[in-house]
Amino acid sequence: MARDGWVAERAREFDQLRGQKIAAWTGVEMALREETAAGGPQFEDPAVPCLQLLILGASLDDGTFVTIDTYQDDITWGLWRRRAASDYSADWAGMTGIYRMRTLSGLPTGEVDGVSTFLDEGVLAEVVLHIQGQSLLLMAGELYEYPQERLVFKRCDESVLVFTEPSAAESVDWVPERRELAQG
Repeated sequence: MARDGWVAERAREFDQLRGQKIAAWTGVEMALREETAAGGPQFEDPAVPCLQLLILGASLDDGTFVTIDTYQDDITWGLWRRRAASDYSADWAGMTGIYRMRTLSGLPTGEVDGVSTFLDEGVLAEVVLHIQGQSLLLMAGELYEYPQERLVFKRCDESVLVFTEPSAAESVDWVPERRELAQG
C-alpha cells in the first residue's frame, strides 16, 4: 500500500469510532519533567493545557478496547488507533519513574458523534473526537524539558497529547509552528 494510502487507512480507523460509545479512558502518562527540586518526576503543571501520554486507551461499552498511540514515519510521528485484545493497564500497573498508569476520568465519555482527522508532514498529526457535544483533540507531539524547567511543545513527535479544550492548543508556541492542516 502506498504511503498516502496507509495514512488514509489510519484516518479510516479513527472514523470507525463514530457511533461507538466510550465507557472509560485510561492512559500511560509521561512526566513533563523527569526530576524536580522536590525530587521525583512532575506530571502536572498549570501552564500545560494537555496530558502527555505514551498510550491512550478507551474501553468501549461493548466490552472491547482500543488504544491510540503513535507511529514513526522517517523523522515525524503520527497517530494511529488499534483494537486491543484486552485492557492493557495490567501491563503498566505498578510502574514508577517517568511513566504512570492512570484512569482519565476527566475525558468525555459516551457516543462518538463525529471524528475529524488532520494531516501534516505526511502523517496523521491530529484527530478531534466529538463526544456527547464535547471535543477532544489528540495530537502527535511531545514536551521537551530544557534548562530552567522550560518546556518546549514539539509537533509530530512520539507521544499522544490530549487537549480537553482544543482551543488551548492554539495558545501554545509549537516547534515547528502549527499551521493550517489538511483534513484527512
